[in-house]
Amino acid sequence: MSKLTKKDKLNIYREWIIEHKGTTYLSKKYGIRSANIEYLVSLIHRHRMKLFIP
Repeated sequence: MSKLTKKDKLNIYREWIIEHKGTTYLSKKYGIRSANIEYLVSLIHRHRMKLFIP
């Protein structure tokens, strides 16, 4: 597993929430497990991370 950049994390959040991409698609695209994607999205959502989505 490679480390994700802040940009990658925000892209995962955007793709999950706005574009409704699935965990299988995102896990293959970013090379991380589906459970980690769900955890990442829940953390961003919980802590209300400020997003600058173009």
